[in-house]
Amino acid sequence: GDSYKNFPVAIVVLNDDFIKRWITKDEKNAQFNTEAKLKEHVLNDMLREGKKRGLMSFEQVKAIELIKEPFTIENGLLTP
Repeated sequence: GDSYKNFPVAIVVLNDDFIKRWITKDEKNAQFNTEAKLKEHVLNDMLREGKKRGLMSFEQVKAIELIKEPFTIENGLLTP
C-alpha cells in the first residue's frame, strides 16, 4: 500500500524479455509500447481479474507502479 493514498496500490515487477516477446508476438499488442499504455493495460487486466474473482470495488487496486528490478533479499526489497 501507500500511506498517502486511501485505496490499494500495487507494485508490479515486469520481465523485460517477456514484455518484448509479448509486444512482438501479436500485432495488437504493439499499441502497448510505451510505459503509460502498458501500465494502463496491466491495471485493466488486474481489475478484470479481480472482478472475475469476486473482489469488491474497495478491494481492487486503483493504481500501480511498474518496476523492472525483482524483489530479492540481496537488493533489500524483500526481508528474510
